[in-house]
Amino acid sequence: MKPVLCALSALVVCGCAKFPDSGAVGATTRLVFTMEVDRRIRSGRNAGENGLPYIYVVAIMLSKLDNPPEDGPLPVISPGGNGIVAGQCTHFVMFYPPQGPEYQIWEFRDATLNERFPKGVPLQTTDVGPGSARVQFEIDLSQLVPLADVGSYRSAKVNFLTMNNTNTQGGGRVWDARGQFPVQVNRPFTVPLRASRIFRNAQTDAVEGSGDCADPDLDIVDWTIEVRKL
Repeated sequence: MKPVLCALSALVVCGCAKFPDSGAVGATTRLVFTMEVDRRIRSGRNAGENGLPYIYVVAIMLSKLDNPPEDGPLPVISPGGNGIVAGQCTHFVMFYPPQGPEYQIWEFRDATLNERFPKGVPLQTTDVGPGSARVQFEIDLSQLVPLADVGSYRSAKVNFLTMNNTNTQGGGRVWDARGQFPVQVNRPFTVPLRASRIFRNAQTDAVEGSGDCADPDLDIVDWTIEVRKL
């Protein structure tokens, strides 16, 4: 089956479940991510899903450079690796209700991406109700790196990933990432972190649209990233 693209759309965080603050004091940076698929987020709770959810991920590679030379986060095209993300990635946020908190922040221990550990939960998240097509959350950069180091990070390479499973062996994998398959399979987006700004799918050089994945629950159709300097 063809890959699917993780889409981020609307930017207002509404109907949110709030979690304890990170404890950040002083100047910091907030990031709000929104991803939208063509039909609905498969949480495992909708009728006909039999408790079997899909996986929705925002993968992040933080950098102290304005234009890092690395490719950034890549989709896992065939079973293997960690089953979630390949390429270069420092953190990711995953929406996957069965694992505990519906939204959870993860960090990789090293560049091999073989070992990861949980970092907590987003500051705010949007509830994913029956029929909802969107996942949305807000994090503080100090949840990913020490507050004293936040100012030294100048950019983040971001990819939106969807997949039907995280199997590292076997077949039947269906996935999507930013970029129109099959011409642009890998197009992480470089987000400057030095000023407040909103980045929208429709305003980029690789607009994510519908129809490049056979499963509309995985087909990314829109996304938005907001940078808030505090």
